[in-house]
Amino acid sequence: MKKTVFALAIAGACIPAAAQAQDEDYVDIARDGFRIEARATYETPTVSSILEDDDVYKLGSAMAFGGEVGYDAAIGGDLTVGPYAQYELGTVETCFDGACLSSKSYFEGGLALGYAINPDGALYGKIGYGELELEASDGFTTFAESNGGIAFALGYEHGFGDVLYGRIEGGYADVGDFDGVNVQRRHFGVALGARF
Repeated sequence: MKKTVFALAIAGACIPAAAQAQDEDYVDIARDGFRIEARATYETPTVSSILEDDDVYKLGSAMAFGGEVGYDAAIGGDLTVGPYAQYELGTVETCFDGACLSSKSYFEGGLALGYAINPDGALYGKIGYGELELEASDGFTTFAESNGGIAFALGYEHGFGDVLYGRIEGGYADVGDFDGVNVQRRHFGVALGARF
């Protein structure tokens, strides 16, 4: 009888401790909330299928600057999901025989999914709609055209305290057909933001 009482007492003492240990192991590490960020990206607009199928030519590469807003909702201890929208002004320009083509602006909106790998770091992916504005000029006439299509990106976010964060990101957008020419946009860049 003494052994039974002793065993029950030990079990009664261990169960709360085990439950507490499980609670301590399960910690919400996902960083959620409204966020706003400043972005600087190195963009490369390209055209494809000009002379033959699947050929790709660069229009040029240069910096683009802008910002992004979004909201990340925690859907578990380490997952977030939410909408985002970004806008950037481009500086790419290529000229030939007095005719110039330049990248003026880029808009993107869609859904972002994040996975926290530790309390400060997270991997994330984005998928949405991207729209690129190109401007053409021959020295006398200037006109602009916008077109869009599917866009996606992958990146890493690192938190600096409870509010600030930095990001490294690479992405691709197929922005559709400009007067019979297929146009894409590739980018790689950094961002500095705040989450509230």
